[in-house]
Amino acid sequence: MTRKPFVIAFTFCAAAVLYAQEPPTPGEPPAQTPAGGAPPRAGITPPSQDPQPYEKVITKDAKSKKGIFTVHQIKDKYYYEIPKSEFDKEFLWNTQIAKTTQGAGYGGDELTERVIHWELSGNKVYLRDNNYAVVADPKTPIAQAVKAANNSTIIMSFPVAAFAKDGAPVIEVTRLFTTDVQEFSARQRLGATTMDTTRSFIERLSPYPENIEAESTVTYTRMPTPAGVAELPRRW
Repeated sequence: MTRKPFVIAFTFCAAAVLYAQEPPTPGEPPAQTPAGGAPPRAGITPPSQDPQPYEKVITKDAKSKKGIFTVHQIKDKYYYEIPKSEFDKEFLWNTQIAKTTQGAGYGGDELTERVIHWELSGNKVYLRDNNYAVVADPKTPIAQAVKAANNSTIIMSFPVAAFAKDGAPVIEVTRLFTTDVQEFSARQRLGATTMDTTRSFIERLSPYPENIEAESTVTYTRMPTPAGVAELPRRW
């Protein structure tokens, strides 16, 4: 039986690429942010990562749309409420560049096409990348070895923010579409150095019965080439 994967379309909309960036002032160390964000100040307890009551997370201010997942928007934050029946199913994740700025290629280019699945484990949800580069007939002795060498990799993990009454976990997915996730990034394609999250945001997340469409505006920057370093030509 052939199982048709569902589709998640992730589109970079109006991605802006800056070809120069202000270098740091001589003698001034670049600003650094510790991994995971700024450390908590002394005497302040960081927020709990345990699931909270549903009504505390999905408040009356939430704008909710139902589809294969229910998508909740609360100001600039987006949440997926994933039915338990949709875990461990295959999804086709297609990423495209919708628009670019002048001198940074053309809109309409496909970036990646991956098969992914969502996995629920305790109070965590994992987005995993399925690899089918090497396959084997499950009835053959080598199938177990092939399976052991093709374990699905984790693209991103999400703490469960809350559980719905039917047990469906709710996770915040904002950073999935507004940070530089290597598996879906346009940075290398555009020849950029870094992604500026302060100038990146979600345009829309639209759920449908069999798919979800996401559009994000993503800003990339490229540091100027240091003096004495040759830059290879690029062809678009």
